[in-house]
Amino acid sequence: MNSKVQELKVFLDHAGRVALVEVAAAKGSTPREAGAFMLVSASEIFGTIGGGQLEYMAIDKARQMLGSLRSASFSEFADVGAAPHPPAGTFSPYSDGEKKAG
Repeated sequence: MNSKVQELKVFLDHAGRVALVEVAAAKGSTPREAGAFMLVSASEIFGTIGGGQLEYMAIDKARQMLGSLRSASFSEFADVGAAPHPPAGTFSPYSDGEKKAG
Protein backbone atom coordinates (compact mmCIF):
# COMPACT_ATOMS: atom_id res chain seq x y z
CA MET A 1 0.00 0.00 0.00
CA ASN A 2 1.39 3.43 -0.87
CA SER A 3 1.72 6.11 1.80
CA LYS A 4 -1.29 8.19 0.62
CA VAL A 5 -3.57 5.15 0.81
CA GLN A 6 -2.23 4.37 4.27
CA GLU A 7 -2.77 7.99 5.36
CA LEU A 8 -6.34 7.89 4.04
CA LYS A 9 -7.05 4.63 5.86
CA VAL A 10 -5.75 6.06 9.15
CA PHE A 11 -7.79 9.24 8.63
CA LEU A 12 -11.01 7.32 7.93
CA ASP A 13 -10.44 4.93 10.84
CA HIS A 14 -10.29 7.85 13.29
CA ALA A 15 -12.44 10.55 11.68
CA GLY A 16 -16.00 9.53 12.54
CA ARG A 17 -18.38 11.39 10.23
CA VAL A 18 -16.70 13.13 7.31
CA ALA A 19 -17.85 15.49 4.58
CA LEU A 20 -16.51 15.06 1.06
CA VAL A 21 -15.70 18.46 -0.48
CA GLU A 22 -15.14 18.31 -4.23
CA VAL A 23 -14.37 21.04 -6.77
CA ALA A 24 -17.34 20.85 -9.14
CA ALA A 25 -15.95 23.19 -11.81
CA ALA A 26 -12.85 25.26 -12.43
CA LYS A 27 -12.51 28.14 -14.89
CA GLY A 28 -9.42 30.15 -15.67
CA SER A 29 -6.46 30.14 -13.32
CA THR A 30 -7.45 28.11 -10.26
CA PRO A 31 -5.37 26.40 -7.56
CA ARG A 32 -6.97 22.98 -8.24
CA GLU A 33 -8.80 21.31 -11.09
CA ALA A 34 -12.39 20.05 -11.18
CA GLY A 35 -12.55 16.78 -9.29
CA ALA A 36 -10.00 17.82 -6.64
CA PHE A 37 -11.31 16.87 -3.22
CA MET A 38 -10.74 16.86 0.50
CA LEU A 39 -12.37 15.06 3.39
CA VAL A 40 -13.34 17.12 6.43
CA SER A 41 -14.10 15.74 9.89
CA ALA A 42 -14.94 17.70 13.03
CA SER A 43 -11.25 18.03 13.88
CA GLU A 44 -9.15 16.94 10.87
CA ILE A 45 -8.76 17.43 7.13
CA PHE A 46 -7.46 15.03 4.48
CA GLY A 47 -6.48 16.53 1.12
CA THR A 48 -6.96 20.04 -0.24
CA ILE A 49 -8.99 21.98 -2.77
CA GLY A 50 -6.28 24.59 -3.13
CA GLY A 51 -5.85 26.38 0.17
CA GLY A 52 -6.52 30.00 0.96
CA GLN A 53 -9.76 31.75 1.81
CA LEU A 54 -11.92 29.56 -0.44
CA GLU A 55 -10.70 26.37 1.23
CA TYR A 56 -11.22 27.91 4.68
CA MET A 57 -14.82 28.77 3.73
CA ALA A 58 -15.37 25.26 2.36
CA ILE A 59 -14.03 23.64 5.56
CA ASP A 60 -16.31 25.83 7.67
CA LYS A 61 -19.36 24.95 5.53
CA ALA A 62 -18.47 21.24 5.57
CA ARG A 63 -18.21 21.20 9.36
CA GLN A 64 -21.60 22.91 9.63
CA MET A 65 -23.03 20.12 7.47
CA LEU A 66 -21.62 17.22 9.47
CA GLY A 67 -24.83 17.10 11.50
CA SER A 68 -26.95 16.89 8.35
CA LEU A 69 -27.78 13.77 6.35
CA ARG A 70 -28.06 15.54 3.00
CA SER A 71 -25.71 16.80 0.32
CA ALA A 72 -25.51 20.45 -0.70
CA SER A 73 -23.85 22.72 -3.20
CA PHE A 74 -21.50 25.48 -2.14
CA SER A 75 -22.05 28.23 -4.66
CA GLU A 76 -20.52 31.17 -2.84
CA PHE A 77 -17.53 32.91 -4.37
CA ALA A 78 -14.41 33.89 -2.49
CA ASP A 79 -13.39 37.39 -3.50
CA VAL A 80 -9.63 37.02 -3.35
CA GLY A 81 -7.61 39.64 -5.17
CA ALA A 82 -8.94 41.04 -8.41
CA ALA A 83 -11.31 38.25 -9.45
CA PRO A 84 -13.68 35.86 -7.71
CA HIS A 85 -12.87 32.15 -7.77
CA PRO A 86 -15.29 29.50 -9.04
CA PRO A 87 -17.56 27.64 -6.62
CA ALA A 88 -15.78 25.28 -4.24
CA GLY A 89 -18.04 22.45 -5.27
CA THR A 90 -20.35 20.02 -3.58
CA PHE A 91 -20.54 18.72 -0.04
CA SER A 92 -21.59 15.18 0.80
CA PRO A 93 -21.51 14.08 4.42
CA TYR A 94 -20.74 10.39 5.02
CA SER A 95 -21.20 8.39 8.20
CA ASP A 96 -19.08 5.47 9.43
CA GLY A 97 -21.65 2.98 8.15
CA GLU A 98 -21.73 4.46 4.67
CA LYS A 99 -17.96 4.55 4.20
CA LYS A 100 -17.52 0.94 5.38
CA ALA A 101 -20.29 -0.35 3.12
CA GLY A 102 -18.24 0.22 -0.05
